[in-house]
Amino acid sequence: MKTVTRAVGHRQGFTLIELLVVIALIAILSSMIAPALKSAQDKAKTISCANNVRQLLLANQLYEEEHRSFPICWFPPNGIWYRQLQPFLGRTADRSGQGVFVCPSSLQKRLPSGAMEPGGFWGFLAYAMNSRINVGKTGMNMQNVVQPAGTIMFADTDGWDACLYSDQDGTANVLYRHRGGSEWSTRTQRQTARRPSQIKYGRANGGFLDGHVELLSKAPRRLFTLEKD
Repeated sequence: MKTVTRAVGHRQGFTLIELLVVIALIAILSSMIAPALKSAQDKAKTISCANNVRQLLLANQLYEEEHRSFPICWFPPNGIWYRQLQPFLGRTADRSGQGVFVCPSSLQKRLPSGAMEPGGFWGFLAYAMNSRINVGKTGMNMQNVVQPAGTIMFADTDGWDACLYSDQDGTANVLYRHRGGSEWSTRTQRQTARRPSQIKYGRANGGFLDGHVELLSKAPRRLFTLEKD
């Protein structure tokens, strides 16, 4: 009579219960990690956006030093700021926006496939310039600014307007897309992106005339005025 021997501790594979336990653990870990990954991605894009705004502030400073005036917010046919700053960013003045003029979180430019990519409403702009500076006029410069650290110059927008308006204005367009916000988190909603069921307001990167950038939860009119508050 033959005797069948087996190696002690040898197993052929996982049981069904063990597989289900492993799958459940993986699902739990994924649900815990996914929000952290999303938060990390948003933070990275927020930092990249802030760096864009800093470059715009630097280009604005160089422009003001050379021309003794800020660029024109909007005054056709004399020019517009996102073209006037291009030579100070290594590009020609006939280019509209793009590059550092686009926030990496501004998913509004619709591709033929239906997918969205950064670019704001028009596909080349996701920031705007203080509407109280050189709108319909020229010649305003740092001499007109009483409080540079308290006067905003650029900030996140949906990209529709070249000019930036406060939350108290009828065309309020500071867009709070960072830290949990979306492309609908502006007071004047003209986005091409599909509107979510619930609009969430996060934070907006704002660049000030003293050169600093900060995350804003609101943009009152006092940040736009050049006079002393």
